[in-house]
Amino acid sequence: MEARPHGFRSSFRDWVSETTNTPYEVAETALGHTVGGTVERAYRRTDHLEQRRALMQSWENHVAGKATDKIVRIG
Repeated sequence: MEARPHGFRSSFRDWVSETTNTPYEVAETALGHTVGGTVERAYRRTDHLEQRRALMQSWENHVAGKATDKIVRIG
């Protein structure tokens, strides 16, 4: 069977929206998407690294079946 990365990325985005309170900018940055207009991006000085790290750890736990009932609050 051929891999479909879009489906996996789409599943991640749905999971983030439905099970966490992750800010839009953090979720989109985790997917590698460009967020905001040129002026907004010029003034943004963060890459949300620590927030993305926590989010991706939660995603790993979910995908690997190690998820807990605890929802990580980001932001």
